[in-house]
Amino acid sequence: MQIDRDVAVPTRDGSTIAVDVFRPDGDEPAPVIASISPYGKDVHWPERYPLYEVVPHNDHMVWETPDPEWWTARGYALLRADTRGTGKSPGRLDLYGPQDAEDFYDVVEWAAEQPWSTGKVASSGISWLAMMGWRVAALQPPHLAAVIAWEGSTDFYRECAYQGGLYTHGFMEFWWARQIEPQRTGRDGDDWREVLPRHPLLDDYHRARTTDLDRVTVPVLSAANWGALHLHLRGNIEGWRRAASADKWLVVHTGTHIDPYYADWALELQLRFLDRYLKDQPGRMDGVAPVQMAVRHGRDVVWREATDFPLPGTAWRELHLGEKDLDWTAPGAAAEVTYPATFDTAPVEETLELTGPVALRLWVSADGDDLDVLARVQHLDVDGNPIPGVGPQGGPVPMAMGWLRASHRETDPERSEPARPWHPHDREVPLTPGEPTLLEVEIWPTSITLAPGERLRLELVTDDGDLEMMAHDHPTLRRPATGATIHVGGEHASHLLVPVVPA
Repeated sequence: MQIDRDVAVPTRDGSTIAVDVFRPDGDEPAPVIASISPYGKDVHWPERYPLYEVVPHNDHMVWETPDPEWWTARGYALLRADTRGTGKSPGRLDLYGPQDAEDFYDVVEWAAEQPWSTGKVASSGISWLAMMGWRVAALQPPHLAAVIAWEGSTDFYRECAYQGGLYTHGFMEFWWARQIEPQRTGRDGDDWREVLPRHPLLDDYHRARTTDLDRVTVPVLSAANWGALHLHLRGNIEGWRRAASADKWLVVHTGTHIDPYYADWALELQLRFLDRYLKDQPGRMDGVAPVQMAVRHGRDVVWREATDFPLPGTAWRELHLGEKDLDWTAPGAAAEVTYPATFDTAPVEETLELTGPVALRLWVSADGDDLDVLARVQHLDVDGNPIPGVGPQGGPVPMAMGWLRASHRETDPERSEPARPWHPHDREVPLTPGEPTLLEVEIWPTSITLAPGERLRLELVTDDGDLEMMAHDHPTLRRPATGATIHVGGEHASHLLVPVVPA
């Protein structure tokens, strides 16, 4: 393997981006796999990041990036770049903004013009690297031939900054301190910990950082993780659904935030995909279904192939909230339940698969003019104990989550779907104290298969501090719903809309 370090790549405004290039031995031109991030192209994985025990160990492993040794051995060049204002790239930090995306465009085009390159470039990587893959694809650089977006994001406001209108305080504080500060080259540029709390609505700051999926036309391999409930799951599914690409595949897996990308099955799929579009081997993706999903049976999975998502044949059914229960039959009389609250189904009599997006139609009233709904869906075993999903670091997480600030309850009828309400988040509409009001809460997609004797639980909680870095716990931006009234039955019947997949 040949290595060129700290190459200065010129950008359109005259600034430079520092890159490392790993190339196969010999003089034969190779297709290029490129990535860019603010995490440090030179930072060896164990120096700062967790989960090194679940990835290959070598001197060239860098957090969330492809393994140069593996890919150069298969005839690919690998390029890693430092985001402007981080690592060895000078300039003003503009994370995920227009300039950040344009810099990646310029890196892609530079790579395509090098004598060691065939002129075909793909973006690949996990998380931030996948997010930048979606971003650069929307700019349509001529030599970008494909994108592997592994647990990324496409909607900055809804998936990264304000889920359901709730600020992602725990994550931003943790992530910025651990990932961004150590690599910054100066103080010029926004610090999201200071800036984002000043932008609680979906304004131009957020729009400038949201991917226009109508402009994503290159072939895409999008991989989501059921356990990435807080940042990545929705983005990769929505990205796949809404991208304009004619050739696109969706994989939804389980595991930590890291290890699936480097697993044998995933590398084989990535290699087939890149061989197809960067090496002009048209048969390499033959037989690969458009959708591949790890259907969860507790902590076990059964893989399913499909043509679309939500899965064809899905029946959308209402589980009605009662005073303590969830039932397929609506309660006969109206009742009131105090928030927070828990609702359980009866034990199922036969296997029940719920795979797809979920929505909660919740009628509430309160003394104040605003509140936050934090919804969790749990899988209970025959003894009533939760069966958790696998979270990003390997720890337990609920099987599904959703959020909504009541003052953000307006929906866009043209973009909403029954199981995926779409909230513009562009203005606040206060509650009228004491007046029952309908909230349509988007709960991110899930896969839960209940065995006979098991149950489904809906939890409506007032805070999520137990989720630590996933908490929405900013001291002045929280609107706890403690003591609010949940209306069930009668004219204000609340229900959970679930995706029932036929056996």
